Amino acid sequence: MNFEDFVIEENSKNSSEIIPIIFKDKKYWIKKARATFSSKLHKFYYSLFPFEVLLPVKNKTAKEAMTFETLKIERFKEYGVNTPQVVFKNEDFFVLEDCGKTVNSYIRKRDITKEKMYYFIDNLLIELSKIHNNNDFHGGAQARNFTYYEGKIFTIDLEDSFEDNIDLKLLQFRDFLLLLLSFTKTRASFQLDYR
Repeated sequence: MNFEDFVIEENSKNSSEIIPIIFKDKKYWIKKARATFSSKLHKFYYSLFPFEVLLPVKNKTAKEAMTFETLKIERFKEYGVNTPQVVFKNEDFFVLEDCGKTVNSYIRKRDITKEKMYYFIDNLLIELSKIHNNNDFHGGAQARNFTYYEGKIFTIDLEDSFEDNIDLKLLQFRDFLLLLLSFTKTRASFQLDYR
């Protein structure tokens, strides 16, 4: 069976939105097209508390969101940002090469050392800086949306976008806030130095 037939069959057997698969001893991820939107409650809270972290995402159909994300992956590659390779795409899903475990899974360990924690933080900031220095934004820059594989940080989950009238600097500030907030979920035995 060829790769295309294999992923179509695997997708048809599983209703999950994200499906890990192995083909010829190599791991991949099937990501189904899914719409992006903010709930009415989210929008209500944002109207009461217009804080950057609460900024509602742009409504997109599943196909629009998938097209947006795969094009953004390719654009980020041009910037030199580590992103997984899109190896297959159709109207319903796309397939990414595996790019490791989420950084969140490393930094939430109780026994993480300061050296390892700051190694991850420094490298996350470098990847986020590559995005921002190319006049772009991530959209969901939490530690869970970055992975670690073979000594590199990879950027994933890029489907979120915002209304065109939102200032880029605000979106970049939101990225940075989300990243900092994601570090508060660590269970490390030491206090982080946010400076």
